[in-house]
Amino acid sequence: MVVYLVRHGITAWNKEKRYLGHTDIEIIRGEQSGLIKLKKELTHIHFDHIFTSDLRRCQESLKLLNIPAPETEDDRLRELDFGDWEGKTYDELKDQKAYQNWLNNWEKGIIPNGESTDTFSGRIDAFFNERFQQTRHNETILIMTHGGVIRYVVSKYVSSLSFWEVTIPNGHCIRLTFKKNEGGWTCSSLSAVPSQEKGKS
Repeated sequence: MVVYLVRHGITAWNKEKRYLGHTDIEIIRGEQSGLIKLKKELTHIHFDHIFTSDLRRCQESLKLLNIPAPETEDDRLRELDFGDWEGKTYDELKDQKAYQNWLNNWEKGIIPNGESTDTFSGRIDAFFNERFQQTRHNETILIMTHGGVIRYVVSKYVSSLSFWEVTIPNGHCIRLTFKKNEGGWTCSSLSAVPSQEKGKS
């Protein structure tokens, strides 16, 4: 199974480096060069299915890509809920102990009035477990989602990369190839789309 993980186009909060979780804001229409380049890269690829977060920024980004494939909305593909940190910047949060704890160990850190790591990872794992169970041979899917979701998925299936080591700009994509073996599904290759560096395996 080949999975294209696409991060939505840039929003005002992304530009301002504010934490953006479940707040439903739109993309900046005139600043989507990443998506335009990505559209050219994806034009000749046949996708069996598209799955997308239900939030507006993902819906609008998907329309710009204009990929002819069946689409399914799934709120399990939403970004992490940042609770009291929603809309805040690093400078606004850096003196809070809870925030520093979260940066140092996001898996055990607690976001005030936000989503727990177990809830966040649990819903994404549930989505992927369904895909692995239902996929046909050599299926290619596109997932329009958020930066935190992509960080989690890549760090889970590519052991050489940690959560914070995974970087993906708005309007870009990471391509993962999964293979099924006796122990279940494993990731056999990773590459950036559009290509930024040589693929990692």
